[in-house]
Amino acid sequence: MKICTSLLKLFLTVIFSLGSIFSPWKIYAFSTSERVYFQTPFTIDDSVVSLVRGDRSDSPSISTTIDVRAAISGIGERRGLAPCYWGLYLIAETDTLTVTLRHGNSDFGDILDRRQSFISFYKGNVELKRLEVEGFETSSDTYNTLRLNVDSQTRLLSVSGGGRRITDISDVELPFIPAEIKLWSKGELTVSSLALERRVSPQSSLATDWTVDALKEYFAASTDSTEGFWQYLDRENDPQYARLGGRYRLAIVKGGDGYDIIYIDGAETLASQWKPMMLKGGLKTTIFENHYDLEWIDSTFESIRRDIHASVSDGAILTLSFPLLKTTLRFSKMPVNK
Repeated sequence: MKICTSLLKLFLTVIFSLGSIFSPWKIYAFSTSERVYFQTPFTIDDSVVSLVRGDRSDSPSISTTIDVRAAISGIGERRGLAPCYWGLYLIAETDTLTVTLRHGNSDFGDILDRRQSFISFYKGNVELKRLEVEGFETSSDTYNTLRLNVDSQTRLLSVSGGGRRITDISDVELPFIPAEIKLWSKGELTVSSLALERRVSPQSSLATDWTVDALKEYFAASTDSTEGFWQYLDRENDPQYARLGGRYRLAIVKGGDGYDIIYIDGAETLASQWKPMMLKGGLKTTIFENHYDLEWIDSTFESIRRDIHASVSDGAILTLSFPLLKTTLRFSKMPVNK
């Protein structure tokens, strides 16, 4: 039987799990991401603009990427390096790492003279590295892109950029994890586009405020038969389309215009990545009683939302249906005190 590309991808890479995320961020395997675009164009002149200030304590970043496209004035032909240049500050509590893009001439007035571009790295006032780089525009008021990726897990700063296309330049070991990132200029800098992207661990982005004891207390007082603890019961499944990621124990609790599905335990695939009380999905109410639109996060934290549904029968059996994946999972209602 021929399997379409999307289903084949799921068969190769997806191990079934339950869940969903209720946020505007796009879902990626092992992380979520948000991208913010700043209002442009704008100009700074011998000044500094703060782009990132601190990190949200509830969602610490795995990585932060800054994309700046800008043009510096006052870098025409001259002897040596131009007095006007720009870059980014990565700031910790007691130290600063500076990335600088600067232009100049190699031998002004000589027949062998050529235009040059340099990316430099400074820790405090000490130059750590200087690289001559190709692919940057070297005339005044022409646009270049500078991209910095700060990886908090590997503690690496990756720099790329160019005039007409982006190329990798260098990786530098981070002496610290920056708490603040600033754009700065020496001279007049016109910024035509500026974007910030943060990748956040799913353990942070899917965390809830619930505890098992709090859920037990809440369910003990609830009169809603859909709310409660649910234990994996059985499945109908074609392994060519999907595989089971665990025999889950879940909690279902009211939230938004339906219910939140919360992971308790039972993960077998990526078990170390799934922590109790992480948001695993959602049931959105429909016009049909005890029938819901299902939102789902698989065990690799990929979002599945279309053509899936759920139902509750007799207040005791929860059925999750994935027709295109030829899979149905059933869960049985558990006593609150277990």
